[in-house]
Amino acid sequence: MKIKKTILKSGITVLTEKFTQIPSFALSYTLKSGSRNEIINTSGIHHLMEHMLFKGTKKYSVKDIAYISDRLGGRLNAFTSKEITQFYIKAIDEKLDQAFDLLTNIIFSSNFEKSEFKKEVEVILQEIREGDDNPDSKAFELFYEKLFPENGVGLPIAGTIQSVSALSRDLVHDTYTKLYSPENLILSYVGNVEHSRIVEFTEKHLSNINFNKNSIHDVVKPSFNKNIFVQRNKNLKQIYSIIGLPGISVVNPDRYKFMIMNDILGAGMSSRLFQNIREQRGLAYTISSFVDSFQDFGLHIIYSILEPGKIDEYLKTVKNEIEVLKTEGVTSEELDKSKDHIKSSLILSLENNISKMRLNVNQELYFKKQKKINEIIDEVNRVTINDIKETANKFMDLNNVSVLLYGDLPETKDYSFNV
Repeated sequence: MKIKKTILKSGITVLTEKFTQIPSFALSYTLKSGSRNEIINTSGIHHLMEHMLFKGTKKYSVKDIAYISDRLGGRLNAFTSKEITQFYIKAIDEKLDQAFDLLTNIIFSSNFEKSEFKKEVEVILQEIREGDDNPDSKAFELFYEKLFPENGVGLPIAGTIQSVSALSRDLVHDTYTKLYSPENLILSYVGNVEHSRIVEFTEKHLSNINFNKNSIHDVVKPSFNKNIFVQRNKNLKQIYSIIGLPGISVVNPDRYKFMIMNDILGAGMSSRLFQNIREQRGLAYTISSFVDSFQDFGLHIIYSILEPGKIDEYLKTVKNEIEVLKTEGVTSEELDKSKDHIKSSLILSLENNISKMRLNVNQELYFKKQKKINEIIDEVNRVTINDIKETANKFMDLNNVSVLLYGDLPETKDYSFNV
């Protein structure tokens, strides 16, 4: 289906895709700002704003929002990431007007009542403590913090106990009124209604709202901090290992080559890392690799959980697998399997309207245009064996690697990726 776009006089971008297979729709507002736009003193402010937007508006109380959400099917939700904050709702077609009204009020007319603010700060502090007790999430938080200590990318999305405790209601509300203006937002709809009708809905629901005009400041690209980071925690029995190399941005023209290379290296049960490290050597139960891409840079991450006595052998094995990938490349069978995996994952993910809505938002955010699925499939199909080898040698520099080891590690032992 064709994706249509209109930028309204208010500045908001409206994206729609007609999807008639099911009698429901997905609707979202996406703020083009996330935790990456913060500094140490405001760390967690986007996440706290996200929470507060569900805590009452000029029209709807907290209970009203919960009641209407349940009536609409209970699919009202939101998330904060490092680059965006997104609010979305999924409902049946006959509830479009009501859903539009509820979501628009949440985005533009939240009250930030002092009593609700105080309660929500406590909720988030508990959320942070729970994250600190989870070694998986704590390991990744530590890795980004140590890798990018001078950049917003290194800050935790939820903030810290210190930063969130220090945020005042007035500061958070003032930031909300500055950021949540139409020119900083994308409205995306996937469902049965025509584009022109969604434009009318948007204009109708935004017509009585007074907006501030404030653009979002540009972010600074972080530098890659090559190092071995050892974070000791005597309460853990396993070692959580994160190996990071510079990766690719979302808009890098090599992104599909990189995705296929990563898929062959460590993205599934048939990948080289999984088969060698887990199945053949038994060095780790959990082992995977993935690409974390941002608008201007990216990371290639290899993640594992292993026994303390197997660290050196594990690091050596990972290094060897990367060297083999760079020198020997991949087989035609591996390439074909990976292409099938990536194409299938993409196509199957678009069988629901929420996934379609998110893909459309991401393409607008990063490319300012919409690519058809068959164009993406064609790009995947064009990747060759030689492309994979060239990509591995271009990006996987074994002299530019950062490693985090998190767990009950000896005080006296030093670690190196060049073992």
